[in-house]
Amino acid sequence: MSKRVTRDLILWTTLLGGPVFWLLSFEAKFSWTPWACDAQSKLALFAFALTAFLLTAVAGLFAWREWRSLGSGQSEEGADTLARSRFMALGGMAFSAGFCMVIVSQAIPDIMLGVCQ
Repeated sequence: MSKRVTRDLILWTTLLGGPVFWLLSFEAKFSWTPWACDAQSKLALFAFALTAFLLTAVAGLFAWREWRSLGSGQSEEGADTLARSRFMALGGMAFSAGFCMVIVSQAIPDIMLGVCQ
């Protein structure tokens, strides 16, 4: 794979990683809630939230790494490939940070409420 294809793959993965990991966590927690109620254990629900949080944080770290490697200087032209790549990396960091907060906020009821509530 060329360096550009690898960079594009990383940028798209970091940009879409947070929303996808949150959605998978949300759906997994929703589908496992009856099992958690029957078993009287929220361990699986916490595991889904923790896994999604860690994967989203790693996506954010990859976005930050790409943003740092692309540099922060301005280019002469406003719409070149480097500027778009920087914007995607910045968006990946923002999405990852935002969806980390969403995942944590959705775990708060699991901590505060009972298993079957």
